[in-house]
Amino acid sequence: MGKDNIDNVTDKLEGIVLTKDGKAPQKEIVFVTDEEQASVLDEPVRLHILQVLRNGIEDKITTKTIDENGDKITRERVVQRNALSVIEIVNESVACCGPDKVSKNQVYHHLPKLEEGGYIAEYGTVTSGERTTKYWRRTAKGFILTKGEWIGGSGTYTKKMTPFIETMLETFDLKVSEGEKKELLELMVKRMVMQLEWRTKIAELVKGDVADKMILDQYETLVDYYSLGSKEYVDNIMKIREILFPEEPSI
Repeated sequence: MGKDNIDNVTDKLEGIVLTKDGKAPQKEIVFVTDEEQASVLDEPVRLHILQVLRNGIEDKITTKTIDENGDKITRERVVQRNALSVIEIVNESVACCGPDKVSKNQVYHHLPKLEEGGYIAEYGTVTSGERTTKYWRRTAKGFILTKGEWIGGSGTYTKKMTPFIETMLETFDLKVSEGEKKELLELMVKRMVMQLEWRTKIAELVKGDVADKMILDQYETLVDYYSLGSKEYVDNIMKIREILFPEEPSI
């Protein structure tokens, strides 16, 4: 399966009339630091729709040329198309989000909210006979949220960190008891919650549009450096270290 993002119109979208937003290049990464904008994604269905649009759907681009001998040459290239119709969003929601399939009515209901929040835009329309189909695309390939209930509330971090810790302990030969595993989870979740406010502070320092994925690594590095200014945060990290490496002396 091809992994390319669509650079030109695919076979499915042949004849599409692009909107102004559709003609504009898609941003690489957007940092969301506004509380109101972030709250748009506190609704699970909207998150699902955004995830479906990120994953996209398989399509192909067919090009036809004539070589120097006058022979016709047809080439097909498989790509991931990230501009989807409502029906495609509904059909792809199971593969993307599990058994909680998103209904057509839900998609129609939540698309305007996502558009108002700046997360998606109408990409263009394809007309076939009397039927016109709209296609939607994310305004950015990636969104980094530093606000919003879903990123740190209602046990979200605990759900995220539990499989992470389980896999880590299975992969590495770390002697951690069940009691220590529970404490480790609490400490690691606490670390992430403590960083919430600082993440917003660092994200607000970003200048202009982000066009390089390396910025994500730089962002995480700066958050870590900034976090070291908190004694409580450092003490938390040291407790994690003591659980994972009890026989190792302090360096």
